[in-house]
Amino acid sequence: MGADEPYVIVTAVDLTSTVSVSGIPVPIPTSRVFRYGAFGDVDGAETHQVPFQSFWGLNGEERSLRPDDAIFIVGLMENDDGNPENLRGIVAATVAGTLSTTLSADRGTKVNRLLQDINSALSTVTGAPNFDDRVGAPQELRFEQGDVALAETGNTARKSLQFRGDGGHYTLTFAARDRGQAAWRFCHRCRTMFFDGFPTKGVCPAGGGHAAAGFVFFLPHEHAGPFGGQPDWRFCDRCFAMFWSGDPNNQGRCPAGGNHTKQGFMFFLPHDHNGPGQDQWRFCDKCRVMFWNGEANKGRCIAGGGHNAQGFNFKLDFTP
Repeated sequence: MGADEPYVIVTAVDLTSTVSVSGIPVPIPTSRVFRYGAFGDVDGAETHQVPFQSFWGLNGEERSLRPDDAIFIVGLMENDDGNPENLRGIVAATVAGTLSTTLSADRGTKVNRLLQDINSALSTVTGAPNFDDRVGAPQELRFEQGDVALAETGNTARKSLQFRGDGGHYTLTFAARDRGQAAWRFCHRCRTMFFDGFPTKGVCPAGGGHAAAGFVFFLPHEHAGPFGGQPDWRFCDRCFAMFWSGDPNNQGRCPAGGNHTKQGFMFFLPHDHNGPGQDQWRFCDKCRVMFWNGEANKGRCIAGGGHNAQGFNFKLDFTP
């Protein structure tokens, strides 16, 4: 028997979405269907790691989760001569139809209908002579409140589903973790870490606002994540940079004038660990901001010249 080429179809439904009808919000669930794979040459006792792709929220962004606000349905297929992307589209159309006919139904009824209809959709022929085979029946993936509570500590909550069929036995494991606040970015002009979540871009020491480049970083706050972290890192609401506020007698120099002004979360930034992330993020002992020290270019420091690295080597989680 040859190696398999499985692929996973994940349906995500947002039960909290609404549309305005005569100024009144009416609940209309929205959905999206994601495909992972096909994965080539899968043999027995192998584990395949899937590159990160969030299916909550629906547009690929990462979003906080309340278990009753979402429905996740997982199906597993074996790829032969079918077209996995065509099947994903067929499932998406089926899901939209099911949700439109169950608007007044409770969550449990929606789940049961989706399981039935997705099961039928996965049997659709998308290629011949060897059809893609459904491996078992689709299943609901549900993270309970305890899983969410664990994820909110920065640790990873995992849920596994077992699929048997077409001569195979597969274990699919899904992970949930609160990685921290998103929208933190590298400014390619001054080399600092700044918050890019507002229409305005703060004040850059190189002039004007910051200019985002590269990764989107996720920074843990209110508690240390699984790799620990240094506390007292804060958002400056004047220049939008991440700065260290741990010394009450020195809040650093802000390019907007005077000292940095802390607002919002207290961040616990991990350093000197062996986990995932980009390293070479450092504390500048001149202006107190976090900057990237991975190149000869040390950016622009409001205290003059380039930034000057001191202390820990911070390694920060990101999504490309």
